[in-house]
This record gives sequence, C-alpha cells and structure tokens, in this order.
Amino acid sequence: MRRLALLGLAVAFSLPALAQEPDTKKMAQEILDKGAALFDKHDAAAMAATYFEDARLFMVGKNNDTGEYEVGTKEGRSQIEDFYRDLFKDPNEKTVSRNTVEFARFVNPDVLVIHGYFEPNTAKPDKYTFVQVRVKKGEKWLIQSLRLFTL
Repeated sequence: MRRLALLGLAVAFSLPALAQEPDTKKMAQEILDKGAALFDKHDAAAMAATYFEDARLFMVGKNNDTGEYEVGTKEGRSQIEDFYRDLFKDPNEKTVSRNTVEFARFVNPDVLVIHGYFEPNTAKPDKYTFVQVRVKKGEKWLIQSLRLFTL
C-alpha cells in the first residue's frame, strides 16, 4: 500500500512538470526569436548586452588536421562583444537568422536551459547546435553560458 501511495505521489508531482514543458519551449522560442532579430541588426554591443557580465561563450569545433575536438572560450561581456564585432565585420552582409528550440526546461524558476540549433543566415545551409543556460535578471533572461557546436 505504501509503495502505491509513493507511486501516486511521484506521478502527481511529475504531471505539472510535463504540462509545463510546451509552455517552457514556447517561452524559450520567443526569447530566441528576439535574439535572432537582434543578431540580424549586427550590433555587437546589443548582442553582448544579452549576456551576464561574467558570462562564458564556448565554441566547440573539430580540428581538421588532428581530428581532435577543440574548445574556444570567450569570458566576460567585453570578450563576447569583441567576438560579435569580429563576426559582424562585413557591413554589407545581410542576414536572416533563425533559432529553433528543440528542448527547454526550467532548472528552477529563474534558471532556464535551452537546447536547439542556430542558423546564422537562412540563405545558407549552416546550422549550429547550441546549449544555453539563461538566468532571469529583472524582466530579462540573460545568457550565463552558451556552448555553440561548430562541427
């Protein structure tokens, strides 16, 4: 009887989490849609402002010569802004980017993990898988860490 009661409690507590997931994914997609629109403005300072001051950006790639995985890291908003400034160095390049959320889950009410892929320019075939950790600060969901897989 006790096992049945524990099973019932486990199911009862897991149902709200399952019901929340589509709303969480929708919310994450809305956040990332705004991020893609901002990316398309090619404003490095505005992009960096979506990160915490001590955020980290990891670019995970594969070395073509050795076949080994390598991780490049940008630490802090200043380095992240420099990264975007370098990325946006061609003033004539126009982009229409898109983020697609495949998974989103709250770790707690103020911490959100998002997994998906990013297309920096939908006119090209490039897609990059990412994992973000976002933390709510006031009304904003700022990036604490972003792992971008450029494989």
